[in-house]
Amino acid sequence: MTIFLLVLLVLLVGAVLAGIAGWFGGHMDEPTATTPYIGLPEGRLAVEDVESVRFDQTLRGYRMGQVDDVLDRLVAALGERDDEIARLRAEASAPRQRRD
Repeated sequence: MTIFLLVLLVLLVGAVLAGIAGWFGGHMDEPTATTPYIGLPEGRLAVEDVESVRFDQTLRGYRMGQVDDVLDRLVAALGERDDEIARLRAEASAPRQRRD
């Protein structure tokens, strides 16, 4: 019974201290970035643009929002290039009319 009361007292004191610490500014500040995040530039992408992307690191890896933005941009750019390649191939394989 004594051990139970001692454990209960320790838990109660810990809860009170945690509550006091949270009440008086125990919140976490916004994370600071060690390097400024610069995403992909507007317009046509080059290999160097993708190679130069750096993400801020957080406790659990990289910032998911930054990674998602870059991946969305890459998907759109690759889709545009695929469409352009298909259009150019179709134009190249189409029979040309001769001008006499």
